[in-house]
Amino acid sequence: MRHTLGLLTIALLLTACGPAQDDSTPAKPKQGRAETQGIRRTDAIGYSGSAIANKVDGVLNESEQKKGRMDQMMDAQEATP
Repeated sequence: MRHTLGLLTIALLLTACGPAQDDSTPAKPKQGRAETQGIRRTDAIGYSGSAIANKVDGVLNESEQKKGRMDQMMDAQEATP
C-alpha cells in the first residue's frame, strides 16, 4: 500500500509539473474602431451590434475626412499672403 501511494504521488507530481498545454484558440482581430467595440459586443444579447458599429464607424470616418479637408483649406488660407 505504501509503495502504491508513493508511486501515485510521484505520478501526480510529474503530471502537474509537465509542460502547459496551449488550449487557447487564436484571437480574432478586432474589427472597426476602438470607439465602437462596446457596440459590437451587443451581438451577445441579441442586437445587431456589428451592423450598428459599422455605420457608426462610417460616420466617424467621414467626419475625420471632412475635418482633414477643412484643416487643409485653413492651412492653405493661412499660407496665402
